[in-house]
Amino acid sequence: MNARYYSFALTVAVCLLSSAVSAKPYRAMVTRTASTTRPGNLELGLRYQGFFSLEQGKSLPYHQVSPSIRWGIVDNVEANVYFEVLGIGTPGESNFQVAFGDIPLGLQWTFLEAGPLALGAYGRVTFPTGPSDQDAIQPLLSDGTWDIEGTLIAELRVTKDLRFMLNPSYLHHGTRDRGSRPDFDVPDALQLAVAGTYNINDQTLVGLEVIGRRYFAPTITPTWTNNANQVEIIPVVRRELFPGLVLEAVAGIAVTPDLSDIYNFRVLLGGTYEFDLASGPNLPTKNQVKKPTPPKKKPTKR
Repeated sequence: MNARYYSFALTVAVCLLSSAVSAKPYRAMVTRTASTTRPGNLELGLRYQGFFSLEQGKSLPYHQVSPSIRWGIVDNVEANVYFEVLGIGTPGESNFQVAFGDIPLGLQWTFLEAGPLALGAYGRVTFPTGPSDQDAIQPLLSDGTWDIEGTLIAELRVTKDLRFMLNPSYLHHGTRDRGSRPDFDVPDALQLAVAGTYNINDQTLVGLEVIGRRYFAPTITPTWTNNANQVEIIPVVRRELFPGLVLEAVAGIAVTPDLSDIYNFRVLLGGTYEFDLASGPNLPTKNQVKKPTPPKKKPTKR
């Protein structure tokens, strides 16, 4: 009897854990998840970031549009590349200008999936194709320097719908070429990202992320001279409209004075579409676009 009960419990646990990766959309906004793009699949993305302040003159004059590509190489290994376009200044004003940004190229390997725990590693190299003479742009954005990131990924899949993620990172930043002015060596930083996400259903995910950075020097750019400690809270909302197409929208809130001096909040808007390269993108069918179920009518009395 005990052996049968043990076998039944083991079967149920395996089913629950194997379905943990099926909840969609499964990613957070900034914190990396241990779930990777399926082998042979391609994910196309587009994200907007805008930085704003409640006090006039403090807001970073910066907008970013970033197309992205993720593709699954083999099981648990994916590569990604981003192409960043910068809007510097206030749109509609004479000082507004558009510039091509940096190109980050990354590789993720999830090397352990044991029960509810998954571990992985992520490495990224940023090619300095952006403007390096814009002193108001903080180091994590397109500042025209060679950057290297190394991140460990830990994910706890408590249930099919509830997940917790932890990302400790080392961020190496290069040197800015400021033209006729002296070069500026951007200090390295340690970053810790913590996130919890919950799938309300297979199509809707909500969550909360906390991102903290500590630079090795208080002067992080020639403009921002006392901004080494940065903490940001990011609420997460993601919605899958039909299989593969996910939309996202949040506003990150600066917590520490070192970060709120640069901006009070940033807006993140975007979407991704994942599809099988062999079959190509598919338009949604009537069966894939779920309509709300009408309420049941109460039986009439005769």
